[in-house]
Amino acid sequence: MQNFKTVKIKLLFLLIFFSSVKILAQSDYILGNVANQDGDKLPTTRIYNLRTDQVVLADKMGNFAILAKTSDELRIVKEGYERQTVVLTPESFSKSLDVKLTVIPLEIEEVAIGFNPTGNLKKDVPKLNPPAKVTALNMAMNNYMRTPMNEVAPTAKIPSAFAPKNPGEGQLSLFSIGSGGGGLVGALAGLAKKSVSSPKTTANYAEKQEFYKRVKSVITLDYAKYGLDEYDFDIFLAFADEAHGLSKNYRKNFNRAAIESQLKMAFEEYIKTHNFSKKVTEG
Repeated sequence: MQNFKTVKIKLLFLLIFFSSVKILAQSDYILGNVANQDGDKLPTTRIYNLRTDQVVLADKMGNFAILAKTSDELRIVKEGYERQTVVLTPESFSKSLDVKLTVIPLEIEEVAIGFNPTGNLKKDVPKLNPPAKVTALNMAMNNYMRTPMNEVAPTAKIPSAFAPKNPGEGQLSLFSIGSGGGGLVGALAGLAKKSVSSPKTTANYAEKQEFYKRVKSVITLDYAKYGLDEYDFDIFLAFADEAHGLSKNYRKNFNRAAIESQLKMAFEEYIKTHNFSKKVTEG
């Protein structure tokens, strides 16, 4: 009976020994290679054994070797690529473990919309209008482009130095001196008149802006009671200048009384097509 027990214990030890040998025999190195979908090798890829916490890096050709056994999970990680997890099977030890990693799609940054419409036209429309300075600048540029050129166009004409001389040119008729308004007296009077009055020219953009600035600093007409704010007054001033030629007539000879009179006349025309009463009640 004792011999039977001894044999039984020996058989149990042998069974445990062979089981341990079998388990140890299942642990082996997994050989593999990492590449992308185009077949390009991915060096420095990290391969983790989740059971043993062992980490290895793929070489410059994408090859790696890591100790593992059946049912172990290997996690393959590469920056810029989607990570991949592989569960090992007995067949994994009989051939190279080739892993293909997929590139992570680029994420487009969210674009923030600066203007969020409310659906109320009364509130939304003013936000869609350009700034007052931009509107005034566009109107001034349009007016400037429509004005004629100040420069004299060249003409095909013989210079006076080479023109044929008139035999009587340069001679003064004594009989014409006493004739009223003609002759020498008339010529001198005409020259004096030309020297006093100079022709008016259209103002350029810079001159208009300087003239508008002076008008707003000097003229104190109360347009606010009609519902005009600073932006509306700039638009009206450009309208009055276009309709009555204010900058052309008064930028060099600033006449406050005349300008105020012209603005009042222009405003009577302006309010016929622009209603600001609603704006006053809403404000």
